[in-house]
Amino acid sequence: MRNVLIDNCVPLNNGDAALIFGLYKQLKERKFDVEFSCLKKEEVEKVYPDYKWHSSHINTFFYKICFKKNLLVFLWKFFIFIKLVLFNNEYKNNDVIISAPGGYIHSYYGIEARMYILYLCKKWLHKQVGIYSQSIGHLNKRDQKIFYKYGKYLNFIFVRDEVSYKRAKSYGNLNNIRLTKDAAFLLLDQNLQAKKVNNKKVALSVRTWKHEGRSMQTYYHLLHKIVENLLKNGYEITFLSTCQGLNGYTDDSETADDFLKKYNYKQNKNIKIDKNYYDLEALQTEICSFDFVIGTRLHMCLLALINGVPAFNISYEEKGAASFKYLGMENFTVDFNANPEDITKKIQTFLAMDLTEKEKILEKVKEISTEQKHIFYDLYSSNFERII
Repeated sequence: MRNVLIDNCVPLNNGDAALIFGLYKQLKERKFDVEFSCLKKEEVEKVYPDYKWHSSHINTFFYKICFKKNLLVFLWKFFIFIKLVLFNNEYKNNDVIISAPGGYIHSYYGIEARMYILYLCKKWLHKQVGIYSQSIGHLNKRDQKIFYKYGKYLNFIFVRDEVSYKRAKSYGNLNNIRLTKDAAFLLLDQNLQAKKVNNKKVALSVRTWKHEGRSMQTYYHLLHKIVENLLKNGYEITFLSTCQGLNGYTDDSETADDFLKKYNYKQNKNIKIDKNYYDLEALQTEICSFDFVIGTRLHMCLLALINGVPAFNISYEEKGAASFKYLGMENFTVDFNANPEDITKKIQTFLAMDLTEKEKILEKVKEISTEQKHIFYDLYSSNFERII
């Protein structure tokens, strides 16, 4: 059992790249051959040519037709059953199928196709199959039933925060769920040390998010207060994100540009937008040049922390606040739509951290990383069977 397929990857998003390559790193250290199923395979191969990629069966033209208003889902299921069960394919050629770590178990993204493929791999192809370190969102009634219907067959379902754990349990009596933390911690080098930089430079990551009743106007006013505070303290601000610089893909630099226009910051010489695309390694190098990171994208924060750079989170979903809670950094997170007047004191405390305080945070980061590697080892030692 030496061949693993990590399924449904989105590596052009550096948040997702941190997760899948963290898992990949642990698998390779134990001499597994690892392949990936991903969206936009041709573009991914240009950025990461040294890995083996397969095209995802999700988000194809046929998939979009069948899942439009869920009218022809049965047709897609019949097609994918024939394709995966009767013909040679990447799922048949691997021993273990792991659904990529991330945050896609949410009705907003759709879950049925992903869960059905995992079910086929377990029930019909007789593989070891599981989901690694996911967040579980508010599923609608239909998706709750789908999650339980297919999830009960899997060897393991790892969820990365307590909110997701309790929610998954509420969707059905599943006994294969285990609470973990974010898979990005699997990337960590244990020699991590706090960066002794004093460049007066901050990276600020933003994003558009209008779901679940969120207000971009309130968010922008929150950002305005943050930027105002940073400038007052003499910091140079660079807008930088895990999602930017690729045509036809979510580009957070556009949100940054819109914000700067609305608040008349475009001409400020201490503010700039980095619109370049970076692969995961290059982005981490870039992050290390900053004193601090303030991130709406959770994985801008986590990538900063695993590289020794203090991070402050603007939490647009539950996963951000949940992650900073187990990191013991509740004072360094604020809700996406928090009252802008409440953030000034938090930001001031964050910027005033001394080296001892930074090192204390990084000790916790290292502790969590070690814990996550032990959980992976438990799974590996069980031959990817169910572990509780």
